[in-house]
Amino acid sequence: MTDRDYAIKSMKEITFQMASHAQDYLEVTMERHYTDIKELMTSYQKLILENQIVLEELDMECQEKINEDMAYALSYLSIYNNQLNVPKMHREMNNLMIIYGLSDMIYRGMTLVKFYAPNGVMLSEILHSCFCSHYNKTDMEVQQELGIGRTSFYKMKKQALGYLGFYFYEIVVPQAKDKRFKPSLGVEEE
Repeated sequence: MTDRDYAIKSMKEITFQMASHAQDYLEVTMERHYTDIKELMTSYQKLILENQIVLEELDMECQEKINEDMAYALSYLSIYNNQLNVPKMHREMNNLMIIYGLSDMIYRGMTLVKFYAPNGVMLSEILHSCFCSHYNKTDMEVQQELGIGRTSFYKMKKQALGYLGFYFYEIVVPQAKDKRFKPSLGVEEE
């Protein structure tokens, strides 16, 4: 399912949420979610960067020790080493699954921003550049990369986080709780 298909499937919920609330309530809700999503996205950015560093270190270690990449090492790990710390591997696997689930939900929220927020393509670019990059970009780097002035950038960044917060907490999280939605695809079962 493409991003556009997911956005179309979610349209009914978005229009219901928007129509059921007055504009003032919508602005208050977006402002309330703004602080929550800003904190979440800052933590998410740190999580991505930390895991990227760990994965790169593991891959370099595999290259040094067996002259192969990490995927090769993992596929043959059980053959060459029977003394594995299984509980540690289970914890690490659970952590990876949590990160994957969170990443999927954030990506779905960003997809809704892209398709339904005013100037959504630019707002989703700002979100991606600020919070989903594999290295920590400064706001000035993002401004220059996107060709936006300082004042406009900060206004748009706040708008992007507000819309993301609204869509994330009002649409994506309830969908994740709904058993009809598959967690990794965001589509309804038929």
